[in-house]
Amino acid sequence: MGSAGNQGFWFTALLVATLNGAAPLLLAAMGGILSERAGVVNIALEGLILSGAFAGAYFGQHSALIGLVAALTVGAALGLLHAVLTQVTKMNHVVSGLGINLLAAGATRYLTLVLFPDGITSKSLPPAFYLASAAILPAALAFVLRDTRFGLRLRAAGENPESARMAGVSILPVRLVAVTLSGICAAFAGTFLSLGETHTFSRDMSAGKGYIALAAVIFGKWNPAGAAVASLFFGLFYAVQTQLQIRGLNINFLGVEWTSPALLDMLPYLMTLAALISVIGRATPPAALGQEEGSAH
Repeated sequence: MGSAGNQGFWFTALLVATLNGAAPLLLAAMGGILSERAGVVNIALEGLILSGAFAGAYFGQHSALIGLVAALTVGAALGLLHAVLTQVTKMNHVVSGLGINLLAAGATRYLTLVLFPDGITSKSLPPAFYLASAAILPAALAFVLRDTRFGLRLRAAGENPESARMAGVSILPVRLVAVTLSGICAAFAGTFLSLGETHTFSRDMSAGKGYIALAAVIFGKWNPAGAAVASLFFGLFYAVQTQLQIRGLNINFLGVEWTSPALLDMLPYLMTLAALISVIGRATPPAALGQEEGSAH
């Protein structure tokens, strides 16, 4: 009876940890879909998550709601910056995204040292709020993409911008809005880390989640439901990593301690790499993704 109870407790803990691990990935992945279905490569998700986490913690010291609004505003501004750089100045999408990631990493590190060198404590939002949002957002985004005029134009911007222009659709505003919304989603994911999970901010706390969210977009074939399932898959390995460390299991094989913290920390990233390798040649991106021809007129 005790053993069955322990197994039930462990399964419940694993399930909760999976949902918590998947939530920020899923929220950011929905942002990635918005951007990439409109034709804009968005590897800036990592920096957007980190910026949202920082803004949420700093402005949420007295009110979590103010922290949330500030984070979404910062995410919108950085998303719009990425859209302007790629669509107006015609900067390479990957270069722009990397620039935003580096800017976010450097700026948050500097501001952390200047504004709160001894740490910070923010007000909190209930994790259930984020889990509910993560449950609703994929269905809402699928509806928008499939059944609304904006969704139709967004998909046209990513699949065949020339035909869309001939039909009277202006591509630039569509992409600006899509990438701005992408920034909001990723920043929202960042607030899960600082307002929903830890109630503080630490340097580089995004820890690659933006890149894993982008992998979920690709693994899910740029489809909201597929990306949601991929996020749960990656979230499971975050949970397994955490639960194995908590339980203190020791697995030695071929002279290697497979449950050492150093190896377990690599588990989500190794599974991300394996998942991406598995879809090589089978995941077809939007036809105009990343194209820099006069795509923003």
